Amino acid sequence: MLRDWLDCRNVVVRAPNALGDIIMATGAFARLAAHFGKDRLSLICSPAAASLLGGNTWFKEVIAYDRGGAHKGISGGRRFIKQLRERKFDLAVIFPNSFSSAWQMMRAGVRKRLGYFKEGRGLLLGAGRKRDEDADGHFVPKYTGQYFMDLLDVIGLPPGSLSPQLPVSDEERGNAAAFLADNKLEGGPLVIIAPGAAFGPSKLWPAERFAEVARALREGGARVMLSYAPGEEDTVARVQTGLKSPLVTSRGLNLGVLKALVARASLVISNDTGPRHLAVALGRPVLCLMGPNDPRYSELAGAAHDHVIVEKVDCSPYAQPCQLKQCPIDHRCMKGISVERVLKEAKKTVAAPSVAQHE
Repeated sequence: MLRDWLDCRNVVVRAPNALGDIIMATGAFARLAAHFGKDRLSLICSPAAASLLGGNTWFKEVIAYDRGGAHKGISGGRRFIKQLRERKFDLAVIFPNSFSSAWQMMRAGVRKRLGYFKEGRGLLLGAGRKRDEDADGHFVPKYTGQYFMDLLDVIGLPPGSLSPQLPVSDEERGNAAAFLADNKLEGGPLVIIAPGAAFGPSKLWPAERFAEVARALREGGARVMLSYAPGEEDTVARVQTGLKSPLVTSRGLNLGVLKALVARASLVISNDTGPRHLAVALGRPVLCLMGPNDPRYSELAGAAHDHVIVEKVDCSPYAQPCQLKQCPIDHRCMKGISVERVLKEAKKTVAAPSVAQHE
């Protein structure tokens, strides 16, 4: 019954919202492009994600959906839907689970709509699947990229690789090289530290410990910079407070240049957040400090350079991983990860000749 879905000529893909989820979805993007071809695919994503995906070989166009600016509010949403309707899409692949994302595609006149049956949106979709649940009705965690791939199985799309991938253009590489030169970050292994996380404070390793790690690595000859997203300024300020001289930051850089910097990094140290997934997609070593989140959502089997550091704790009456955005007790899962443990792993990676000489 769904075979004709594979013959659609004008396909729009609604990207996930979070940076890490978009990166983990790139395997699904490549799978769609392998079947439909670039000239039949368009992508809807945030303006920031559009800069991240510049130069990709999957989509003929990337349509920026600016919910905080040009497409804000009811009138902005209507203008955006009108723009989509004019493109006459015949199939929408909807990766977000939200009701609004499916409603938007229906309002845009897309007749065939594929997505997960969640948030009461079953009547808005022409095809889809339920999320996997255990005997008690609880969602079964899985790698997010696999979650997107499972959705594509519904319409019989030929299989593809789960591995995330990101293109880096010559222009992005050139801009990254200029940034390193201008900020005196050349002449040693580049270490990028990402101390923030959009999910919530429960994901954050203490800022003063990031400062201790940065200080030790810098004293050892590494060139260290801080990467952060809008809204994480206070976290970065707390890291800087613990240092005699401030670190260079990613302030003002778009995601395309940050991507090229990560591609040159000897090591990325982060909470479970976007820069970690950038490093995985670009094949760079990463230390991910994880506490309340279930690693099954983000760990890709076979990703050799993705090293997750977890401190197993008893946090009764809660259970690790709790998936809570704010710790209701004493944040022991993140506080239990010591500076010494992180530095030991970091120094092993930075000292490895094949890594240190990457630049």
